[in-house]
Amino acid sequence: MNFSDFVGTVSNRLREEMNASRLVHAYLFTGPAGTGKRSLANICARALLCESPSGRPCDVCPACRRALMGNHPDVRALEPGGRGNQIRIDSIREAISWLEDRPFEARRRVLILCGADKMNPAAQNALLKTLEEPPGDDVIIMTTDKASDLLPTIVSRCRIIRFPLLSEEDAVKALINHGLTPTKARLYSRLSMGSIGDALALSGDVSFSARREQVLNALRALRAPQDVPLAALPLSGVGKESVEGVLNILELCARDIMAIQDVDGRVVQTDIEAQLRQLNIRGSAMLRGVFEARRMFRSNVSWQYVLETLFFQITGGSEWQP
Repeated sequence: MNFSDFVGTVSNRLREEMNASRLVHAYLFTGPAGTGKRSLANICARALLCESPSGRPCDVCPACRRALMGNHPDVRALEPGGRGNQIRIDSIREAISWLEDRPFEARRRVLILCGADKMNPAAQNALLKTLEEPPGDDVIIMTTDKASDLLPTIVSRCRIIRFPLLSEEDAVKALINHGLTPTKARLYSRLSMGSIGDALALSGDVSFSARREQVLNALRALRAPQDVPLAALPLSGVGKESVEGVLNILELCARDIMAIQDVDGRVVQTDIEAQLRQLNIRGSAMLRGVFEARRMFRSNVSWQYVLETLFFQITGGSEWQP
C-alpha cells in the first residue's frame, strides 16, 4: 500500500510532509480503530527512508524493498504484548537506546510505537525525556485509539494527526481500492460504520455470514415465550470468545428492524432486509434486550442464561405486526 491507496485528506497531508521534509521529531496518529493509522505509519516510515529524489516512498529502491519485507535496520516497530498487553519501560528504554545509535544506512531512524496508550506510566515518563530532547533527525510515530490515556506532556510534544471514520462514499471507494466489488464495498462500509480495518476484517471473515444466518434462524423461530429454549439452542453453544460477535450481530439486526419500522429509517444490512422484514419483532425491545444482555455477560452471568433472558424479552416485545 502507498499514500494513493487511501481516501481522504489525512494521507494527502502526510504525503506532502514526507516529500517536502517538513518534519517534526514525533507524530501522534489518533482515531478510532480500523482507520488506517498503522498502515499509514508504515508508509510514512518508508517515505522517510526512501532513496528516491521525489514521489516517496517509491517502493522499488533497496531501502523501500527492505522496509516492505520488514528487515530495514533503521526502522523498528514496537507493540503491546506480554502480561497485561502493555508496553513496559524496559521495551521503551531499549527503543530509546536504539534511536540514540547512529543509523546503519539511512540519514535517520524511525520508531513506530503502536498502541502508545498501552505504555505503563513508567514507560511514558521514560519516553517523555526523549521527546523533550529528541536525538538528531530521528522520527517517532505513535498510534493510539485513546489519546486521552497518554500523558498530556507527551501529547503536547507531538504533531497530532487525527484519523476520522470515513463517510460512506469515501469508505466505499477505499474498499473498492482494496479489491471488493461495489456491492460488497457498500455493505461492509455500512456494517463497519466507516472503519476500513473493520470492514476488511468482516469481508475476510468466513464465519460472519454463517453466524449471521444462525442468528436469523433463531429470530425466525421466536414467536412466543415457549419457543425460547429451542430457538436459543444453536447459539447457546458458541465459545466465550464468540459471544461479543453474536451480540454485535443481534444489535445490528435490532437497529435494522427499528429502521424498517421507521418510515424514514436506513437499513444497514441491505442484503438481508427482506428477511428482517418478515420477523414479528419490535426492534426497540430487542435493542434494549441486547444492551442488557451485554451488561449481564460482562458481569460473568452464564451465556445460556443471558441468551434465553434476551430471547424472552424479544418475545415479550413482539406485538408489532409486519
